[in-house]
Amino acid sequence: MFKIFSKDPIHDPIHKQAPATEIKKTTCYMCACRCGIRAHLRDGELVYIDGNPEHPLNQGVICAKGSAGIMKQKSPARITKPLLRKKGSDRGAGEFDEISWEQAFELLADR
Repeated sequence: MFKIFSKDPIHDPIHKQAPATEIKKTTCYMCACRCGIRAHLRDGELVYIDGNPEHPLNQGVICAKGSAGIMKQKSPARITKPLLRKKGSDRGAGEFDEISWEQAFELLADR
């Protein structure tokens, strides 16, 4: 039947994971609560986040923000290279050029 009052997660991917999958227990940083989560890694890459049923605070339940936490790693809009505002563009215009990490560190050190 239904497990309405159970503390077990409805979807527990542990039983369906490939042998190369690793699970790291950590805390969520999407808000100040710091709920316990399990980060599922396959070949060292994050593939899934769910609540940690052994954590005393959230007991396996995570909110929408926590569930969306994987987008910090997987979002196509994620910035992965340093950006420098184009010369002559106004602040807030969203016009940038990609620069190297060395160039970015040099600019910061000069400040």
